[in-house]
Amino acid sequence: MKLQKTVILVLIVLSATFLYGYIKVFHDNAGKSAQPNAHIIYQLGFEDNDPFPSFLSRQTATPYGLQIVETPVYQGKKAARFELRSGDPAIQNGTRTEISFPKPDDKDNLDRWYAFALLFPSVDYDADNSDDVLTQWHQGGKASPAISLRTKNNDLYLRIKPEVDSKDKIELGPIDKDNWHYYIFHIKHSSGADGLIEIFRDGKPVANYNGANMYDLTGDFHAPLWKFGIYKSTWNKGGVSNTTKRVIYFDEIQLGDEHASLADMMVKPN
Repeated sequence: MKLQKTVILVLIVLSATFLYGYIKVFHDNAGKSAQPNAHIIYQLGFEDNDPFPSFLSRQTATPYGLQIVETPVYQGKKAARFELRSGDPAIQNGTRTEISFPKPDDKDNLDRWYAFALLFPSVDYDADNSDDVLTQWHQGGKASPAISLRTKNNDLYLRIKPEVDSKDKIELGPIDKDNWHYYIFHIKHSSGADGLIEIFRDGKPVANYNGANMYDLTGDFHAPLWKFGIYKSTWNKGGVSNTTKRVIYFDEIQLGDEHASLADMMVKPN
């Protein structure tokens, strides 16, 4: 009996150790030393020797398209640098350098929190007369993303398409170059009136949108898949605009579940 109790105790200790190690993989990568937050599903801080965990999907066609750098950084010692050039080879039928998270398994629970630090350099990010997509929630169906964060002519905005043939826009103001800003999006993805988008910049609310914000989950449309990086459709198939190079930096990327809060998602800079 005593031996049986000892074996059970050892198994409990080992199980706890393995569980802590599993959680730590996801949560230490964001450069946080605090205890893991149960409401954060994924975190990326690019600090590990392997900065791109296996759950990520990478879409980049060049060696310079996605690099880990030590400056500038928002938090910790490393950040991700995305670079796209006019004439880059197409990947997934488009001119892009992007990373994507897995799409949600639960189509009935699409209330999520998203966060990231973003920096636009004054060098290599000149004003352009066509859109850049910086982060998007794509649903397939051979359609544009239902929600996407974009820039045009040095302005930042969120485009929302509750239906394939319609669109709405939330203006987020001029780009503040050479400075990190931390964006948090609370999105209740819905094709109905209960849809919600809340946007925070550096912990302060900047916009709120109520109503449909995604396509119906019918046919080829799937639950929103979160991507970030640079996609520029104008450059597809040899197209041109008034720039030839785009560079941006991301750091401290997080995805939270429906129980997360603004405080859970907020990461302060170094």
